[in-house]
Amino acid sequence: METKVFNSHLKIDFKQPINFKEEWAHLFKPDFAYLDVELKVRELKNVFVNHYGLVIRNGLLVKGCAPNIGHTKYEDDNFYYRHWRKGIEQQLVSKYGRSLPSIRLDDNKKYLIIHSPWFSYYFWLTECLPRLLMVQDQLDDLILIYPEGWKKINYVNETLDLFPQLQRIEIPNDYHLFVKKLVMPEVKPWSPMVIPEQVFQIREFLFSKFNISRSEKERRIYISRSDAKYKKLVNENEVVNLIEKYNFETVTMSDLSFKNQIRLMHETKYVMSITGASMANLLFLPEGATLIDLTNKMYLTDRKYKFHFKKIMDILNGNYLVQFCEPKVDPNLPDIAMYDINVDILELEQNLNSFIN
Repeated sequence: METKVFNSHLKIDFKQPINFKEEWAHLFKPDFAYLDVELKVRELKNVFVNHYGLVIRNGLLVKGCAPNIGHTKYEDDNFYYRHWRKGIEQQLVSKYGRSLPSIRLDDNKKYLIIHSPWFSYYFWLTECLPRLLMVQDQLDDLILIYPEGWKKINYVNETLDLFPQLQRIEIPNDYHLFVKKLVMPEVKPWSPMVIPEQVFQIREFLFSKFNISRSEKERRIYISRSDAKYKKLVNENEVVNLIEKYNFETVTMSDLSFKNQIRLMHETKYVMSITGASMANLLFLPEGATLIDLTNKMYLTDRKYKFHFKKIMDILNGNYLVQFCEPKVDPNLPDIAMYDINVDILELEQNLNSFIN
């Protein structure tokens, strides 16, 4: 059974970056594909769920169980075949072999799934939580499939604690599932897609649950990744010395609880960060705030990257400034998104002077 949840109707007012250059025009084209999205809640019977959250029914991958598995106009990899092949192999081995561990969940109970193969702070906020909110009026009757790996993720558990009526069943790592009754809210079809209604729904829900109201503070913060393994600023000390003159404070999000990250962002007028998952916190900025996005120069020619954090700023009627930085190329890393970058200090000072009084 399928229940239509919504079609998006809010139209994003796309704006050019503050420091826009004509040679960047191909990067910042308006993208209204989200208006064609129709998300459903699927009630499925007799399905196989692999350890990453892929769902197989009648030998096929279920539509909406993961992003990037449909045919779209985007120039991005279609993951349908590789996900289907892996999932169907795991189903067959789990059913007829002995090399893969599996569990058959209670046939008399109804289970909920909200995770998919990609998982990070960004995906928690833009995919998992929206899926949970799609069925928030049904939670008394559902049991959440809870991967064991979530136990150590504070932001996951701080969020789930806001739903005390929701039961959870912990699934050991690398175990696959046979489920007779599964409720599966669909994932938005493309991972960098940003749907305005979901942005406002997440904001309003978490602001209300954490009792966060608009503050008179107008903080200026730089989100440091000094505690990360990859994707850091090579010359962070120089950057910090400069931005302190503009009253920026340096913060590390891993030092803060989920609630306090949200509160901090809602008190912020200017935020600067290297492009990364922690920028999902832009969802909680006050409307009209400004983002300084320090990003890899290689994105100028990488068609896969779609500047989805800028879309969040457009939804919030914010301002966006981007500075393309020289990467520290490391051939041992599988993705350019993992490269450290070096910030041109003179260019950064010019950019700050262009909009900060």
